[in-house]
Amino acid sequence: MKHLNKYLIIILAIVVVVIFAVNLGNNGGISAKHFDNGEISFDYPGTLNEINGTGAKIALFSDDSGSNITVIKHSLPPGYNLADHTQLNGIGDIDKSFQLVSKRNVTVDGTSGYESYYNIDNGSKQRKEVWVEKNNAIYGIIYTGPGKVDTDNSGLNLNVMGNSGDMFNTIVNSIKINDTESNPSQYTGWAELIMPSIGGDWSVTSDSVNDPAVYHIAGSYYPGENGQMALLGHHTTHAAPFVNINQLKSGDPLIIKDYITQKKYTYKVVSNGDVRWGVKGVSIDYQPTDAPELWLVTCWPPGYSRASWIVHSKLVSVEPLG
Repeated sequence: MKHLNKYLIIILAIVVVVIFAVNLGNNGGISAKHFDNGEISFDYPGTLNEINGTGAKIALFSDDSGSNITVIKHSLPPGYNLADHTQLNGIGDIDKSFQLVSKRNVTVDGTSGYESYYNIDNGSKQRKEVWVEKNNAIYGIIYTGPGKVDTDNSGLNLNVMGNSGDMFNTIVNSIKINDTESNPSQYTGWAELIMPSIGGDWSVTSDSVNDPAVYHIAGSYYPGENGQMALLGHHTTHAAPFVNINQLKSGDPLIIKDYITQKKYTYKVVSNGDVRWGVKGVSIDYQPTDAPELWLVTCWPPGYSRASWIVHSKLVSVEPLG
């Protein structure tokens, strides 16, 4: 009889644990959900509210705490180094409100990837990014929410995201990306250039200098990198995106919305009218610098290509792209 009572107690204990686990997994009756668009799939907690994604954003999620998670996919631009671009140290040297706290290599769906933690808005918000390159495309999972990432002297994260971390990790740990050739991104431009002082909102592409857009010059740097990023635009043809850039003045803002890393970079003009006779913008050897720079390049004089007219600007701030 004693052995029977012992076994009965064990069975009851197991039942209690199972019931508790089920209730916990359901999160108060809210079951986990599954996302699958045929190319990428993952689980996510039922407490998250899903918002339809657009452009590079495959899916968006938010919760009542003000946290949000974005899953993105974008085709890989030429010369784009995922590790260099998604684990930038230089941003915080320019803008103290967007500080890289830590970074490390991770594995996502069996593929080597990268993880970065940031404090933003002077520590009132935190951001975690996980990136992986697969099928000639970039996939990212980005968390932004309230709170600060604290570290000890060794750089070990002591407080990262709290309960929201479980939601983020659920997506990261369950994500599956099909091992097939990626479908071309329907969102052709990987960034957007905005010139508020003279008007102009143009897609940034790496496809052709003759698109009705501005062209990222191959061999130049990307937003946030410590180097000269160069955008080439026609002065009189192909929608003439740079018809008025000679009117830009020192201190005028130039904004790059980067749809790959979901960051907004603001540059300020430092000089205008650098005319280089006999030099085409695509033939310039763009160099590394101590701080990120943005060059706008067009032909000169208008209607001719005898020289390159260049506007120089430097990065002044970075913020999450809303």
